[in-house]
Amino acid sequence: MARERAAKTVSASQALLQSEDARWRALIIVGRFTAHSAIVFVLVLAVILAGLGAGAAGRSGAAAIAVPTPVGATPGGGRSPTILGGGVLAAPGGPIGQFPTVGAANQESSLIVRDLVFAVAKPAESRTGIITYTVKPGDNVETIAQRFGLLPTTIVWSNREIEDNPDVLRVGQVLNILPVDGILYTVEANDTLSSIAERFKADVEDILNSPLNNLASGANLLPGMRIVVPGGVKPFVPRVVQADVRRAPASGTGYTGPAPRFTAGGTFAWPTRGYISQGFRYYHRGVDIANGIGVPIYASDGGYVTYAGWSNVGYGYMVQIDHGNGFSTLYAHLSQWYVDPGQAVSRGQIIGAMGSTGNSTGPHLHFEIRYGGVPQNPLVYLP
Repeated sequence: MARERAAKTVSASQALLQSEDARWRALIIVGRFTAHSAIVFVLVLAVILAGLGAGAAGRSGAAAIAVPTPVGATPGGGRSPTILGGGVLAAPGGPIGQFPTVGAANQESSLIVRDLVFAVAKPAESRTGIITYTVKPGDNVETIAQRFGLLPTTIVWSNREIEDNPDVLRVGQVLNILPVDGILYTVEANDTLSSIAERFKADVEDILNSPLNNLASGANLLPGMRIVVPGGVKPFVPRVVQADVRRAPASGTGYTGPAPRFTAGGTFAWPTRGYISQGFRYYHRGVDIANGIGVPIYASDGGYVTYAGWSNVGYGYMVQIDHGNGFSTLYAHLSQWYVDPGQAVSRGQIIGAMGSTGNSTGPHLHFEIRYGGVPQNPLVYLP
């Protein structure tokens, strides 16, 4: 009997232990599941809150660009545009908003804006050689530089055909892309590593030891060979317009007669509506304001038209205005123009419509302010 009771006690104890063990296992599993669920919940909540914060920040950062108030906005010549609608504008450098749809005679009224670039290129530090890039619609020097993690000057200093005027950038053009910031330089007669380094404020050792140049193995520096100057900087040389665009051979019409009677206020207004897609740099002589084809272009100040029509220097259809006080303004890549050479214009008068003519990768206005023939930063003068 005692043995049977002992056996029953052991059996009951084992059953109890097994049930307790099962209970603890269940509790542990439930606890782990609960903990994991809590962690997942916290992470999801954090992502949602971060998204809401970013959205609020984006909304608060979009302010309206200054818009000129047209004064006497009746075109003095050509065809009159028809404004079809309007919308919300984006701040300079900000996101694209809703843009006005504008049409003109024989001009399609559909809205065209530049495509956003979502593609992420290989970062500079992961590239070991010079590659090429084919320009696409909507590109400019700054967006290409951002795509490859480089400074805009590196893009300009690596491609001689756009160095003097990045506005000659065109769709389908092939550009050199360096893996590091600096200069792609073509060696000239009598050049030495020391003279090149001194000229571009670089280090001789960086040029010599760069694997891009193959000079560390004792190769000679020969005229015509291309070398990379890592970290090199080209000296700033102000560009003076040697001759008015109106004297250049083109299919447009220039004006060289006496100045007609006009009124210039001495201050400049925004020449159009849109967002600034490319700012003023020493290599970029004006600002690019992007929007849709057909958006009105206004005279930034009173003056008289010295050129209207096609330009053969990459500006496409353009208008140039002399303001009679040493200043002149240039409006390029137009789809149409509504003024004639020699015509007096007032501040805010519609002189043309935005387009993408000439060397252009998308609809925008290239706007320049010059004083004494020297390009100035328009953002210094605009309200």
